[in-house]
Amino acid sequence: MRAIEHRIVGTYSESSYEKWARGAFLVYLFFTFFGTSAPFPDFTSDPRDIETSNPLNQLQSLLFVVSMASLVGKQEQVRTFVRTEKYLTLLLAWCLLSVAWSPYPIVSIKRWIGLFGEVIICLAALLHFRWSEEALRYFRPILFLYIPLSILAVLFIHEATQWEFPAWRGLAPTKNNLGQITLFSIVLWCGIIPYNRKRLINLTHYAMLALTVILFIGARSTTSYLAGLVTLGVLLITRASMWLEQPLFTRVYTTALLTGMVLIGTIIVVGAPDLLASFFGLFGKDLTFTGRVDLWQTVIAMNEGKFLTGWGIGGFWVMDSPHLVPLFETFPWLPNQAHEGYIDMLSQTGLVGLSLLLVMIAAYFKRLGRLKKGQVWKWLVISLLVFNLQESVFFRPRHIGHFMFVFAYIALHVDLMKEQGGNRWMGR
Repeated sequence: MRAIEHRIVGTYSESSYEKWARGAFLVYLFFTFFGTSAPFPDFTSDPRDIETSNPLNQLQSLLFVVSMASLVGKQEQVRTFVRTEKYLTLLLAWCLLSVAWSPYPIVSIKRWIGLFGEVIICLAALLHFRWSEEALRYFRPILFLYIPLSILAVLFIHEATQWEFPAWRGLAPTKNNLGQITLFSIVLWCGIIPYNRKRLINLTHYAMLALTVILFIGARSTTSYLAGLVTLGVLLITRASMWLEQPLFTRVYTTALLTGMVLIGTIIVVGAPDLLASFFGLFGKDLTFTGRVDLWQTVIAMNEGKFLTGWGIGGFWVMDSPHLVPLFETFPWLPNQAHEGYIDMLSQTGLVGLSLLLVMIAAYFKRLGRLKKGQVWKWLVISLLVFNLQESVFFRPRHIGHFMFVFAYIALHVDLMKEQGGNRWMGR
């Protein structure tokens, strides 16, 4: 299957609904990478102004409606998808229910609509694709725009570099955002290239991959480096396991390797903290992760009495909230996230929501083994699990990490559904 270069030809003509789904996906993908506000933001401005006055945010809401309309005639596929995956649906239902006890129900319902809308955009497009890899055709032109423009911005625009580090941020709001985007882009290029073997176009793809790697290194994002190393490590272990043909020996080898990595990490953390501190010092970090550990402890303490249900989706990090005043006095840099995705899920949705998220992740990897064909999207999920150890990515609408996580999760279940249903569900 050449999902990138050639349109998959069937015995049907493309319907208007399919055009709507594909068009909405492409436009939303553009805004996911480029954002809806001007690049090189003024961090002294009030972030609420961006959220409330930007007409492009209203356009994204329209894309939700278009994608919903494109599902006409797909009701049976949607029902089958919900029965197949379950946990994302349950988590969305719990998030909607949390609006009832949120101290800011209007904020919470807006956040939920954004989350639900992104799910609909991804689901509508994937149901109209023959296989999920067809989405790479839509990622490619976005990357061909984003990567060169980011390089040009770094070369010629002063604001494209955070000089206090110094580190590149390109068209992204911060260096960490650029690190995330470029790591995702590296994964996507590695998915695009195999579909174009022995073609001159691949020379361009390899050149773009090289530029992406340069941007990734220039961002100097420790969290992105760590996510990249973990993803690469899992890839190497997977390849080694496939190379070893004996199933029993493969399990023993993989288990021993993973156990050894954990033991080495534990010995360093417990027995040689100075060595660990020196390692993080190479990246300008300390063992508090630039104050993140103190922030995590404070945010967890603020959840006392709300551990089960949380503050409601989007109900914790609301500027000018009375409960945030003591936190802002302690952290004058005014954080708008806990810089830890799992803690933020706990704050917003409580133990119930966090448990549903963890079950959802576990189910993803369990079901991944049932899929007969491979998927490039799983590497996005692995990197995102690491990102959320130091950044809040989960269930943040209009955030590229959240979008990639939702897309990868839905892509797995739609592909499973199509494998099991044969031609009946092949996106038509």
